Amino acid sequence: MNKNFNLFRLNCMMEDNKSKNYNAIIVSLVSELLFENDNVEINREECYSYIVNDLKIKLQKDLFVKILEKSTNFVHTPKQTDVGIKLTDKKYAEINNNVTNHSIGKYIDDFLHKEKLSTDLKSSIESLLFQAIYENINSFTIQNIDSIVPVNAKENYSVEEINAFNNFLSDSNREKNTVLFNTFLKAVEFAIITSGKGVSEFTKGVFEGKEYLLDANIIFRLLGVGGTERQASLINLIEQCNHQGIKFFYTNESYQEFKRKVDASISDIKRATESKSIALLEEMLIEDNVDFNQGFITHYAQCKIDKQVRSPEQYETKIMADFRILCQKHNISTLSLNGNLKTRDIERLQNGLFKAKKDIYEFSNYTKTAAKVDAINVLAVKHLRGQNDYNYSDIKSFYLSTDRTLNGILAEKAGDKIAETILPSQLFILHNSLSDNGDEKDYEAFTKFLKRRTTEFKYSGRQVLSYIDEIRNHTVEPENIKEILKAYSDKKYDTSLLDIDVEPEYVSIKEFAETYVDNKLKKAEVGDEKYKKVLENAEKEFPKYLKSAKTTVKIIDVLITILIIPITVLIVKKFVDEILIVIIGVLIAESIKFILSSRLSFYSDWTKSIFMSKVEKSSYHKTFKSVDRTYIKKAKEFIDGEIKIWK
Repeated sequence: MNKNFNLFRLNCMMEDNKSKNYNAIIVSLVSELLFENDNVEINREECYSYIVNDLKIKLQKDLFVKILEKSTNFVHTPKQTDVGIKLTDKKYAEINNNVTNHSIGKYIDDFLHKEKLSTDLKSSIESLLFQAIYENINSFTIQNIDSIVPVNAKENYSVEEINAFNNFLSDSNREKNTVLFNTFLKAVEFAIITSGKGVSEFTKGVFEGKEYLLDANIIFRLLGVGGTERQASLINLIEQCNHQGIKFFYTNESYQEFKRKVDASISDIKRATESKSIALLEEMLIEDNVDFNQGFITHYAQCKIDKQVRSPEQYETKIMADFRILCQKHNISTLSLNGNLKTRDIERLQNGLFKAKKDIYEFSNYTKTAAKVDAINVLAVKHLRGQNDYNYSDIKSFYLSTDRTLNGILAEKAGDKIAETILPSQLFILHNSLSDNGDEKDYEAFTKFLKRRTTEFKYSGRQVLSYIDEIRNHTVEPENIKEILKAYSDKKYDTSLLDIDVEPEYVSIKEFAETYVDNKLKKAEVGDEKYKKVLENAEKEFPKYLKSAKTTVKIIDVLITILIIPITVLIVKKFVDEILIVIIGVLIAESIKFILSSRLSFYSDWTKSIFMSKVEKSSYHKTFKSVDRTYIKKAKEFIDGEIKIWK
């Protein structure tokens, strides 16, 4: 018997989002098992074992039998020791029709055909959907999710595959959006019941009186720091939650983290303004339509382009004013903890979260300060919940976070309990399913939570400023800098992994810039002949550099000679007064100085050092540093042997 679980077909077993109760899910899971087995009769005991042992759903035998007997989906055939079960012919045909005509695979096929794209992209889109499902149901259960996520969901994806996935989500097709949403809804319901955390039926009352704490990143996104698409999706979600009775708060620690990040970003923006790097970033946004990860610096550049601000100081004022307006409009207020959290509990959880993050990725930029903020928010949620950690209808609070890794860590730590964190996309699935609102824009809003942006693998505004500084060691031309940045971004994407927890390793910008300039010299428009000419012109500067170096050392020699006479006179005169002896002493000192300078090579070494310093500071070497082996080698050959400064 084939027991492969196909999550994409689960919603075809059920009547879309109207079937939100426990019984319907059990019926759907058994129907899926029978359908996968080509509707060959299976003993009821085997079905029960599959539900309880394979899917880990806590279910009493008599309740399971009662659910199946009440359903009109099945044909029951009594046997000597058991009862055989199969789908009715009508139900099997209905499911088969739904799978053929209304499954997500069918809509992927239609999309690829319409856009005249390769059918090979279907598996990539399905894999990305599976991974998106994993991320959205990860905190609801840990034990059984890996069994329904295909291995290829964690492979590399090309830009073409990512774009096809995003375009499929954005494609205006109400039926597709409905099926897609229901697929995710069924996944969430499956996750809830398999972990024993479920409610017997999803109702609007589940969310009445809930108090959600916001992390700083949620606040950033609500303000538009993160892109307008994310902002619109989150505001839509907040409004839905407000309508269903949820209140939003932020702790003082989250506000302080918000302030710290604003202050740090303003400092970065000011430095970038002084070095003209921010102007280069603006040019790339306007002229080249280059995608960046959205952040404060990119947001500032866009606000400046839109003439909303003219300086970093005005931007800081705008952010803080927008924050106050946001809180007032959506009734977001600060949560007072009144000393209810113990310092040792905070420190213990802080250290635990920090270690867990580092175990996942050693070089994560997650700090002890950020871990403390998360620890305080998680403990605040625990305090608000009291002892209610098992059933959604009783739970009072969640920590709304964008941190998928934190979400997974706390879910694993929670075990059979419900994790303290919830992701915006998870919250959207639950709330939109209860809104009884068939408005198409709601389904479209959900797809925006699922999109994979190629910009996730490009650089942020803060990164691009540091990269500009690094690239300036190789070329100072703005067009060359922009060209290297765009090429580096593409290379960085090509070497990225779409893994939810592990940060991929990238070639450094320093190494890439050196290699890129080298390749451009050899392969691009400069060409071998032009490159040789540039190098020959640079070599013609060697005599000038040597002459300058000799002049410098001559001046040093003269200064030493001039200084020896008075110093010798003073020293000799201290011991004798006879003028003849003083003259002899001066002559002896001058002779020693002449012998040393002529017999030893320190004047020659000084000249060579000054010469090489001038070579390394030349405009040629700064621009073509990656090929300095040839240039530097020729420079060393030019000054080979001893150099006499007075010749």
